[in-house]
Amino acid sequence: MEKITDVLKKKGFTISVELVPPRNGIHQEKILSDLEKVKDKIDFISVTKGAGGSMRGGTIPLTYFSKEIGLNPVAHFVCRERTKYELENELMDLHYFGIKNILALRGDAPADHKEEVWDGDYIYAYLLAKQISNMNYGKYLPMTNSTDEYRDGFKTDFCIVVAGHPEDPIEEEARHMKCKVDAGADAIITQMIFSFEEYKEYVDGLKAASINLPVIAGIRPFMSFKQLESAENFFKIKICDELKNGLKNAGTKEAEFDFGVNYAADMIKKIQEYGGAGVHLFVLNDFDLVAEVIKRV
Repeated sequence: MEKITDVLKKKGFTISVELVPPRNGIHQEKILSDLEKVKDKIDFISVTKGAGGSMRGGTIPLTYFSKEIGLNPVAHFVCRERTKYELENELMDLHYFGIKNILALRGDAPADHKEEVWDGDYIYAYLLAKQISNMNYGKYLPMTNSTDEYRDGFKTDFCIVVAGHPEDPIEEEARHMKCKVDAGADAIITQMIFSFEEYKEYVDGLKAASINLPVIAGIRPFMSFKQLESAENFFKIKICDELKNGLKNAGTKEAEFDFGVNYAADMIKKIQEYGGAGVHLFVLNDFDLVAEVIKRV
């Protein structure tokens, strides 16, 4: 499999998709067969990691199986609930499975828990990125009874992808992203954005702070106004009026779907024309929607 940085260099502009593992108790075969619909249309997928209590296991196996059917996967990897020793063990699992791409995340609070609840060693994602980068330099955690800072080992070859937050004030985001860059980050996938202007302002703001990592835009295509309202309320996000009013005033379900897909396709075209690195589609495993968006692009 290829590192995402190599794919970006080769393709110039990438289209990728987020894969959400099925609820525990649901067989994985359907989701893997559904991936066949878009396998030849996308450049990579990311496989999510749910917060504790989400009842969605299988991130590492599904990442591996995706690789085996010919996709280029990125494993979501969260540090919130794990010690640094647990993190190193799971990172070795990924290495042994031949997984090279990791989206290094802090992770969300478990469902129905306060944001302050924390069981892991790292409060910030850049600390996880630093641990991964250390392994790329052959620096491993010392044995628990050792006073050494590191233990020498072979060098891993992970590509470290990190999350971007265009919803935050750019000065604050630039400070946070600088920590991730210094820790070894290679590329950025943003949280959901809803207009080309949001993407451009974010990238321009990072560049002004001398942060020049490739920025892949996270895009959530909406097929209805109801779907948009649900996302807005659940994620506590602000969605631009052009998209909101277009869906609200569409009139019919067919017109809503058509507007939503065309809006996403138009955003992708503008990001590509601007020179953006790529787009990452959040579609909740609706791979027919992925195919439709790509067709209109």
